[in-house]
Amino acid sequence: MTIQMKGKRLAVFGANNVTEEVTAFAHRHGIVLVSVGNVPEAPMHQVSDEQYYLDCTDETVMLPFFKEKHIDALLSCSGEMIIRKSVGWIAKTGFHYIATPRQWDVLMNKQHFKEVCIRYGMPAIPAFRLEDEDIPFPVIVKPVDNGGSFGITVCHSRTEMEEAIAKAIKNSTVGEYLCEKFLEGPYFQFEIWRQNGKSYFPYTKGRAFYPAIDQSPCQPFLDLYPSPEADIIKRLYEPMSQLFDDLGVNNGSCMFQGIISDGVPYIMDTAFRLSGGMDFRVVREDKGIDLVACYMQHALTGQFGEDFSSLAKPLQGYYATICIGLRNGHIHTIRGIDDVRLLPYVYSLFQYYHEGDTMQYSGLFLQVLCRIFVRANSRQELQSNISSILSLIEVEDDNGRSLLLDYPRI
Repeated sequence: MTIQMKGKRLAVFGANNVTEEVTAFAHRHGIVLVSVGNVPEAPMHQVSDEQYYLDCTDETVMLPFFKEKHIDALLSCSGEMIIRKSVGWIAKTGFHYIATPRQWDVLMNKQHFKEVCIRYGMPAIPAFRLEDEDIPFPVIVKPVDNGGSFGITVCHSRTEMEEAIAKAIKNSTVGEYLCEKFLEGPYFQFEIWRQNGKSYFPYTKGRAFYPAIDQSPCQPFLDLYPSPEADIIKRLYEPMSQLFDDLGVNNGSCMFQGIISDGVPYIMDTAFRLSGGMDFRVVREDKGIDLVACYMQHALTGQFGEDFSSLAKPLQGYYATICIGLRNGHIHTIRGIDDVRLLPYVYSLFQYYHEGDTMQYSGLFLQVLCRIFVRANSRQELQSNISSILSLIEVEDDNGRSLLLDYPRI
């Protein structure tokens, strides 16, 4: 495989939360990384071999660029807005790519995905429009095509709903909103990984949340693997696999998250890309299969990874991802992160903010100081490991006040 890829020039769009994985794979196989994007501070620009500060979503700029710079392949697998704005023209490059415009539209437009769920016998959350007479509040209003909690509002009245619709439309690239019944119940998540037209479901997970801030939805505190609701989640595997067969998705991955209400699993959101929660690190730790490497291998050769047979088996251990949430403010002091990295049961840690940065996204998915990846041999051991980690971390503003959000009870 190395011989096939050595010396190849790989253009990279986005991928800023997987720079560690991308650079490691590139160095192992002698790949030249060419980062493209108009934000000079982007993490991928700091580690690539060549940097070009261009609008990577502009077809008229990128098609000539690929020829001029002798680009052999393109990696664009994590930045949702980048993919959304470029998936329509990537086929013109002749590069191996995991998505077609139709596949992306069905899986990443919330309204369109809701419609196919119904056709394939999967539960769909009741939806409403502003002109409906009887709306059972609370409801949740969101853009049909955006993630990361941007433009999402929980509404308790028609007045709030009107304001939320305007906000959702503003955050939608197609100017559309979706309003659904606000469900309460256990959170669930799973992924489908596709290799040569065959489906694999590598994990299930549950989640504990921080309390909601204002009208924003609750944000993650703990991701817990496997989900205690795994048997209910598995009801979705067969129809989901059939959907991907019919869409012709041969390679790639897609994340699904939802709520179990009265024993019924409702999917709320999807991510036909690498998910921001970095669940691929859990699978890599448990199975030794690196999803980021699979995307890179596919971009360069058309082959999506090697042997996936171990993905058919349940996770062998118990895992958690801790999200250290922050209040808004200027970060003056961070203590404990280096001590946490050294703990034997912490196998990975990804830090988003550092001393001197300012947190301004409290209440959104971007409120996370760092993600801490933890393993254990039992649920009891996992809970003990989590408690030990939480006791070590301190974050203060310029006045010595804690910026840490209050941790929910485990």
